[in-house]
Amino acid sequence: MIGRRKPSRSRVEELTERSRREARAISRKRRIEARRALRAQAREQRDDLSDRLAVAGYEGRRRLRPVFAPLTGVLSWVAPYITRSLFFVVQLLAALIALILAAVQFVISRLARLVGVVAITVVDWMRRHVTPRSTVAFVAAAAAVLLGIAQFSDYHGVAVDAPNYAGPIGRTAPVPITGTETAGSAHLWVLLPIAALALLLVPGAYRGNRRFAAGLVICGVVGLAIAVAIDLPQGLDTGREGLAFYGAEAQLLGGFWVQVAASATLILCGALLPLYARGVTGSRGRRGPRSRTSHPDVGGIPPGLQAQS
Repeated sequence: MIGRRKPSRSRVEELTERSRREARAISRKRRIEARRALRAQAREQRDDLSDRLAVAGYEGRRRLRPVFAPLTGVLSWVAPYITRSLFFVVQLLAALIALILAAVQFVISRLARLVGVVAITVVDWMRRHVTPRSTVAFVAAAAAVLLGIAQFSDYHGVAVDAPNYAGPIGRTAPVPITGTETAGSAHLWVLLPIAALALLLVPGAYRGNRRFAAGLVICGVVGLAIAVAIDLPQGLDTGREGLAFYGAEAQLLGGFWVQVAASATLILCGALLPLYARGVTGSRGRRGPRSRTSHPDVGGIPPGLQAQS
């Protein structure tokens, strides 16, 4: 038309954009409606399927009921016997568990009674037989055995590079010991027969024989003298190891100290046994043989202790 202006370019673009938005909104709405329709259709199909399955199950049970009726009757007839059998099995298991518990309780009670009887017997035996005299004799025998065993243990060794192991390093890693020697090799195994002799003298010293007790003291003095006069100087000598290694230091090992302790114990026990045995022999000489049964606890007590008691 003449005189009518053409719309501007911006107006055309605005109309075009608005048309696109409306088209997108319409398409989004249609998609939403289509999804809702599909969900509703799927729900209807599921409901229809569940209804069909329920009807099929009901029809199947109704038609199979006459078939399973005899089996149901048999099961209803057998069920009480099955229940009774299961109940019997449960009762049997419970009775077996109760029997096991009773047996365990019986065994524990018997063991406790046996342990009590043994403990009372041991205590009574110790009360009647473990006297100062028997204790000293036992210690003397043990010292004689240890003196013999010490001859086969190392009494001397040389610590190599000892200065570098001082302080925390020595607590973490011990100093290497070389050139170890047994105690018997230092004195030509002389203390082995002395240890055997001391062991043979213990019973006589226990019975109150002063000569046997003096023999124990002599064995201990000989062992102590050999340890101090022969083993000690040789044990503190580094020897060839002191020339071959840097920082060599001679050390006395456990065999030497066991030998010294065993010899000192023999001296002490040999001096104590006559004192304890004198009280026993004196009481027997005064009271006669009946004193042993009437006063079993007197044995092994020195005279001074008997007078106080």
